[in-house]
Amino acid sequence: MKITDILTTFVADARNRTALIAGLAALTLGGNLLAMVIGTPESLLPLPTLPLTIPIILASYWYPRRGILFSVCFGAVYAVTTYLLSPPGPLLAYTILLRAILLVLIGGVVAFLAAKLRESEQQMNQIIEFLPDATFAIDREGRVIAWNRAIEEMTGVKKEAMLGRGDYEYAVPFYGEARPVLADLILHGDPENGYPSVRRDGDVLVAEVYTPLLRSRRGAHIRFAATALLDRQGKVTGAIESIRDVSDEVMTEAALQNASRQLSTLTGILRTDLANRLAVLYGHLSLGVMKFDDPAVLSFIDDLNNAANGIRRQIEISREFRDIGTSPPAWIPVQQAVRKGAANLSFGGVSLEAWTERLEIFADPHLATVFTHLFENSLAPATKAERIVVTYHLRPEGCAIIVEDDGTGIPETEKEGLFVQKAESYGHGLFLAHEILAITGIAIRETGTFGTGARFEILVPSEGYRVV
Repeated sequence: MKITDILTTFVADARNRTALIAGLAALTLGGNLLAMVIGTPESLLPLPTLPLTIPIILASYWYPRRGILFSVCFGAVYAVTTYLLSPPGPLLAYTILLRAILLVLIGGVVAFLAAKLRESEQQMNQIIEFLPDATFAIDREGRVIAWNRAIEEMTGVKKEAMLGRGDYEYAVPFYGEARPVLADLILHGDPENGYPSVRRDGDVLVAEVYTPLLRSRRGAHIRFAATALLDRQGKVTGAIESIRDVSDEVMTEAALQNASRQLSTLTGILRTDLANRLAVLYGHLSLGVMKFDDPAVLSFIDDLNNAANGIRRQIEISREFRDIGTSPPAWIPVQQAVRKGAANLSFGGVSLEAWTERLEIFADPHLATVFTHLFENSLAPATKAERIVVTYHLRPEGCAIIVEDDGTGIPETEKEGLFVQKAESYGHGLFLAHEILAITGIAIRETGTFGTGARFEILVPSEGYRVV
């Protein structure tokens, strides 16, 4: 065992502290009296007084509330004995009094600082104690220095049984054996050892594991987060680790994934069945065009064909809805999304101009689909548009991506329900565009004037765009 460990264990006992203070007080006062008896002339100089401060400092540090009283008593004993045994002198009383006052002041200052230190430690302990997450801390040697209420409830191990324990005993409630935990791995390196899913978030290490010992041995998914404790010089003095039971989150996520897979399977079956039946319908319509030459019948067949095309388009939209949100949002170059959105459309005599180079927005990977539906709206024959322009404007509240054309525009009566799911009209496909943008908090609105063209504003929040 190290000498520091022996001393720490010794002074942890209040009786040993009291004995040490009493012994040092007797030794220093006795030495001072001995100096007085043998008549050492240097006994009234400041230097011989320094050893007298040792018991005062220790008493005031260990017992702040009694430190001043001890200092007064100690100073009084020193003053009386020194005055009685010292040779007479013109300034003897004043010198002794100043020394006694100095001893009391030293005790008072140390007691005040020790009280503030205790108060700060108590506040920190209370903060840790009432944290909602199970939390414990260890020192540089791996001994437990904090074990809060939440971790008591999680593990069933009381604070009194764990404080001061080392040798990885704090891992037993979680793993059933003494082994390094994330806090130890922060102190000694190699954080990936034993934690294959560990990740670093700044100065914090995070890992998730499954332990069969918690929840009355029914098992639990646990998320650990640990970071180092530093002193004023930035030196590592220990580590603190919090533990959160995320079993409910894991089970909910698994259930949602299963439901998503089942829904995807069912909708895929429905789409396939509809597509097969639609192929049969197209076949009958093609035969009807070849079989009949009556204009009225052909017009009727053409209406049926348009209706079938609408059904086919709805099937495609349902496929796009299925894929929304399956991939995480990312920073997407707007110019690239515009080109991709226009790639599968026939513009005919309509020109497309995009002035969005260097602009990137944080959006769902299906951003190109948004532009596809906006362009479809402008390319509809009823709009009579000849030019589509895509630009962007930087504003105090964010960035507005403008998609506008020179067609007939959208009537005011249609704008209120433009992004609501409904049958084919001016808003065909715009509901899907609205939903894709809403995933990352992007809004869309139509601000054009009927008769001069449609004008869609995609409103990106300030944190959701960048110009590179």
